[in-house]
Amino acid sequence: MKEAQNKNEINKLNEELGKEIQGYEPESKEEFRGFEAKEEKPEKKKKVKKKKTPKQIAKRVVIILAIVILLPTTVVLGMWAAGKSSLFRGNVSMEKAIDGAEVQNKGDLVVYKGHKYRYNEDITSILFMGIDREKVNSDEEYLKKHGAGQADTLFVAAVDTSTGKISLINVPRDIMANVKTYDDNGKYDGRKLRQLCLAYAYGDGKEKSCENTVEAVSKVLYGVPIDSYMSINLSAISVLNDAVGGVNVQVIGDLTGADPSLKEGANVTLLGDQAETYVRSREYDPIDANMARMQRQQQYITAFAGKALQEIRGDLTLPLDLLGLVSENAVTNLSATKITYLATAVANSSFSIDDIRNIDCTIKEGETGYAEYYPDETKLFEMILKVFYTQVS
Repeated sequence: MKEAQNKNEINKLNEELGKEIQGYEPESKEEFRGFEAKEEKPEKKKKVKKKKTPKQIAKRVVIILAIVILLPTTVVLGMWAAGKSSLFRGNVSMEKAIDGAEVQNKGDLVVYKGHKYRYNEDITSILFMGIDREKVNSDEEYLKKHGAGQADTLFVAAVDTSTGKISLINVPRDIMANVKTYDDNGKYDGRKLRQLCLAYAYGDGKEKSCENTVEAVSKVLYGVPIDSYMSINLSAISVLNDAVGGVNVQVIGDLTGADPSLKEGANVTLLGDQAETYVRSREYDPIDANMARMQRQQQYITAFAGKALQEIRGDLTLPLDLLGLVSENAVTNLSATKITYLATAVANSSFSIDDIRNIDCTIKEGETGYAEYYPDETKLFEMILKVFYTQVS
């Protein structure tokens, strides 16, 4: 009905317009055909959004939570894989052996006392160095005046990544070794018999010093590869100590001259500068005075490692946090990916004083009055086989 009415009105308008234009000359030859009626399109109905059901909402929440939870895990797994591929960088290079040992393929296989030993390629080693300087300083003028410092403390951590087992070798700083030496202009000056701690001094107080020490320690240990290193200066000790809430020890020796609370036999939780005092203090007489200090260092490291491993089980990023705290007072080639891989490898491991191995030495007084340590080569060689090798026959 409405459509018919519209057509009638349009026809009427067309008639009136036709009468009005009869007197005009059309510019176009086309005949005027009037207006056309357009069909009115029905209005589109607006879509009404359906409310999500509780089940759909719960599903979306679960997906979001999964992304939030799995994304960090994925990142850690990626870092783990990258760390594994970059951590193992060296091969054993055994240039010498004790009498009665047969070395094949540079030490990949060793025949000793009727048994064959294969080098364990799942082991990676890290050299930890404690440097007798308050901070890292490689300024040329500073080095000329004060030197790069010495490696007061040397520990090699051998980590079996297939089992998570950690073996720590306490390398005496005064072991006599053929060290690469350099003159004041940095020019190579040949190998000379020096205390092992001085290998660090022939360098820049940073990477070169660390690498020279790594090379010297590796030679002392019959050419086992040391893949990574980390040196820390004195200022870092208290920072690391306090980061794990302090370290509890039963005081070895009388250190009241340095700190009244460090009485022999006392049970003390070391905090702040006490940690540095405890691990560094020593008497200079007798000639073997450093042995007592090494004993305290082993005790301290065992306690510190126990607390750190416990924390790592709940937070694999803890080693990265610790490195961040001491980065200004440390030099290392341990990347974030390497540290992540190592953290996952040892997270479920335990560590005790029995996991620390000592190098038996004969101690002599050198011409300059300083102590000189000479290892029992047979015992050292057998220790290397026990830590780094697997008996295959």
